[in-house]
Amino acid sequence: MKKQGQTSSPRKVALALQGGGSHGAYAWGVLDELLQHPDITIDTVSGTSAGAMNAVVLANGLLRGGPAEGRRALRQFWESVGSVPGLAAMTAHIGKPWHLDNSPAYLWFDMMSRLWSPYDLNPLGYHPLRGLLKDTIDFAELDRAQELRVYLCATNVRTGRRRVFDNKELSIDVVLASACLPFVFPAVEIEGESYWDGGYTGNPAIAPIIRDERVSDVILVGINPLERDEVPRHARDIINRVNEISFNSTVWTELAAIGLLLRFIDEGALNLRRQAPHFHAIEGGNDLGPLGASSKMNNDPAFISYLFDLGSRAGKDWLAGNAAAIGQRSTVDLEELLPVDLKKSSAEGDLPAFAAASGKV
Repeated sequence: MKKQGQTSSPRKVALALQGGGSHGAYAWGVLDELLQHPDITIDTVSGTSAGAMNAVVLANGLLRGGPAEGRRALRQFWESVGSVPGLAAMTAHIGKPWHLDNSPAYLWFDMMSRLWSPYDLNPLGYHPLRGLLKDTIDFAELDRAQELRVYLCATNVRTGRRRVFDNKELSIDVVLASACLPFVFPAVEIEGESYWDGGYTGNPAIAPIIRDERVSDVILVGINPLERDEVPRHARDIINRVNEISFNSTVWTELAAIGLLLRFIDEGALNLRRQAPHFHAIEGGNDLGPLGASSKMNNDPAFISYLFDLGSRAGKDWLAGNAAAIGQRSTVDLEELLPVDLKKSSAEGDLPAFAAASGKV
């Protein structure tokens, strides 16, 4: 029997998962709610950094046993992350606030990372999650998958360009490359090239998703705060805000470009052989911003659980207000990301204003 509000055919949805260290547990909470919704079928996942880990864990679970197994796999992974020895285990600070700003272990690590590179401090490239990923992910299963596509993004250190890895290229090294913060870990070498965190060039990559004709909707699960009420004045706060802007700008610039193309399609300047996908966003910045950037390195089990609860609540709230729009319309106006009011400019025949604003003329 069809549940009330359920459509006759679940919509094929693509997920775009941002990275942000342990804040990825917030996205876990959001995903847990999406996986329980009867009108949603996840068939594409693009992820970067912690989003890359969520992507491969989710995909493996879905391939093994559908949404229920996807939920179980994500829970098992994040509970295991909470058991990995980390900075939270070396701090006397327990509970709220969850940041590590006053932790001697964190302050020592932060100072060392500014004086010495990871090649000095971690020459063997040890990563605390390598073993967990090895025990959790069946990459051969992802390689064989036809019905579920996964895209992970990493940044080529030499060229500065992003590389998007698909199902047949995925490995533990690819996942760790996507999450390789250059001040914490040595670059990850893949096929003779060195890679850093994908957040510098695509957090996450959107273009591969919209090429697929089976995708009707794209849901971006954001982690990094978009806006701050105050201008940072302390050195650490300035560095943190620069990182937030850097890791947000890649995905919003890409979405803005897509918004421009969609506008041209609406005006008839471009033809599309199929209906363009609808875009949605579940933004965690308001919830996560007050926690502080250092909390991204806090893997205390209580904090992981707290983040999950925040994400679960956000997922429920978003679905309550927007589930009916899935497959019908976008709930995010991509044109608002453009540097000019394109609707007004287009009406006035002033499209060169956009080119000027973007440095093209």
